[in-house]
Amino acid sequence: MPEGDGLYPIRTVSTLTGVNPVTLRAWERRYGLVRPQRTPKGHRLYTDADIERIHRILELLQQGIPIGQARRLIDSAGAPEPAASRSHSEDPWSDFRARMTRAIERFDEDALNATYNEALSLYPVDLVSRLLVLPLLEQLRPRWAREAVGPAEAHFFSAYMRNKLGARLHHHYGIPGRGPRLMAAGLPGEACEVELLLFALAALTQGYRMVLLGANMPLAPLQPAAEKAAARAIVLFGSSDPDADTLQRALPALVAGVDCPVCVGGRVAERHGEAVRAAGAVALAGGVSQSLAQIYQALGRP
Repeated sequence: MPEGDGLYPIRTVSTLTGVNPVTLRAWERRYGLVRPQRTPKGHRLYTDADIERIHRILELLQQGIPIGQARRLIDSAGAPEPAASRSHSEDPWSDFRARMTRAIERFDEDALNATYNEALSLYPVDLVSRLLVLPLLEQLRPRWAREAVGPAEAHFFSAYMRNKLGARLHHHYGIPGRGPRLMAAGLPGEACEVELLLFALAALTQGYRMVLLGANMPLAPLQPAAEKAAARAIVLFGSSDPDADTLQRALPALVAGVDCPVCVGGRVAERHGEAVRAAGAVALAGGVSQSLAQIYQALGRP
C-alpha cells in the first residue's frame, strides 16, 4: 500500500515490478537509475513515475541492453542500439558466462557463487535464467560430453544450481498460489535438474501451484500421481536424448492414461519434437516464458 500520496515502499515496488529489493538498491547506488525519496528514518519511497521508469528499464534489459547503458537511453529517450552492433565488451552476459565457466572448470564454488550473485544483484532472476544460465548450459554441454572430467563438472554445476534455486523455491512455496497445479519432473535418464528448477521457479512466480518430483522420473507412476494431486498438466523436461522406449511407448501410454495435457520441454522437445507430438504430448518450444505461455493455452485458457 502507498505510504502517502502516491508513494510506495520498496517491497511494494518489488511486487509491482518483479524486481527484487537488492536489485533496486543496486540500480540506485551503482547506476543512479532510480532515485527514490527517503523518509526521516531513511526508508525508500517510490513514486508512480519511478515505477514507470523501472518498467522502462526492464524493457531495455529484455532487449539485451546492458544495465550501464539504460540510464543514458532513458534520459535521452534514445532508441536502443541493435544488439548486432554492440561490441563484445558491452555484453555483460558474455563476461558472466566466461567467469562462471572458469569457476566450473576449477570446481571453484566461491567464484561461481560470486558471479551468479553479482548477476542477480543487477538483473531480475528471469533475465538471468534466460540470458545467463540457459545459454551457459548450452555452451557447456558439448564439453561435458567430450571431456573425461565433463560429467563431474555437470554434476558440480547441477548441485550448485539445485541449492541456489532450492532456496528461492522454498520462499515461493510459502506463498499460497491460486493458479492451476502443475506436476513437473525430469524424463527417465535425465540427471540435470537446472531447466526443471528454472521452470518451477518461473511457474510459481506466475501463481501456478507446483508438485515438483525431480530428475530421472519413470513415467508410469505419473498417471496415478497426477490423479491424486489433481494436477491440471504434467510437464516433463530433458536435456539428454531419451531412449526409444520412452518416446515410443512410455510417453504415449502416459498421454493416453491421463485426463490432462502432457508437455515436454528442454532439448528433448527441440530435437525430438516430432516424436513428442506423435505421442500426443505438447512439445514446448523456446525458453521458460514461452513454455508457460504454451501450457496456458494447453489448459484451454484464452
